Amino acid sequence: MNRTKLITAALGLIVIGSVSAQPRLVDREAEKRDFPDLQRTELAQERNIADAYKRLSEMGFLVSMSQQDRTTAQKEAEPGGELNFRNTFRFIKYTPRNTYIRYVKEDPQFLLNTFGTVEEVRALVAEQVRKAQSRGVKATELQFQTRDGIELTQFDFIYSNDPDARRAVGSRRKTLSLFFTQTNQQADTEQKLQLSLVVGRVVEDNFREGVRNVQLIIDMTPSGDPADTNMDDVIIIDRYNQKPTNAAILGMMSNTANFPHRVRFKQRYYIKMLDHFHRLYAMVANYATKDDNDYNEEIIEKVEQSMDY
Repeated sequence: MNRTKLITAALGLIVIGSVSAQPRLVDREAEKRDFPDLQRTELAQERNIADAYKRLSEMGFLVSMSQQDRTTAQKEAEPGGELNFRNTFRFIKYTPRNTYIRYVKEDPQFLLNTFGTVEEVRALVAEQVRKAQSRGVKATELQFQTRDGIELTQFDFIYSNDPDARRAVGSRRKTLSLFFTQTNQQADTEQKLQLSLVVGRVVEDNFREGVRNVQLIIDMTPSGDPADTNMDDVIIIDRYNQKPTNAAILGMMSNTANFPHRVRFKQRYYIKMLDHFHRLYAMVANYATKDDNDYNEEIIEKVEQSMDY
């Protein structure tokens, strides 16, 4: 009898423990009331992020250049195409060290292929969005279009600490993809591109340890008003090795004294990543215009020399 009571009591403790261990849903109104300083800090970070988006939106002209580079590269690969010098020309020939850049088309299969089937990931995100909306958090499900974009990737190696030699045992890759919407549809007018989708990806492959971590950060409204908690709908998708994929909505994370997750993400990671990639994109843009400037300088020198007698 005593043994039965002990087992029953133990089961009761397990049930109580499992119930108390359930994650607590975010209470945004309580956060505003109890931690106003943290909310002001978060808003300041969102303004900084909005400024970073504005700077990145100026890189839209690289999309058409990279798209043309892909077209000429395909023509060059055709039989006899390498003999046509026009096919060897590239607008974007130089990138910063340990980086590469390419034209990309918005495609759910391309963006989500690491995390399972598109249907599985959509269902996973939809469930998190439903929970967020039930708490009054502005969140939207994954919505894909056919936007043109440009993708810049920076890579590095993971090295071992072997006493006899320094060996590369894996790689780290950080990627920022920018997708644009054409807002001016009139013919024979200058294109006006608006940054409408930002996708960040972090991949860490350690071949020796057999560890692969992949995170995808999706912001579907990068051009909104930062005063309207515009980043609440940011989706973070995470997968460790072949484990089940997890998804989180940034607006459902806490911003309290004990758990300052939202402000920590924006302050310590996201704004730093955007600023870092803006510098890389700016270097690519400067490299892409370097040849034109060199040619123009050569023309000026030639006409100047014509005045020498």
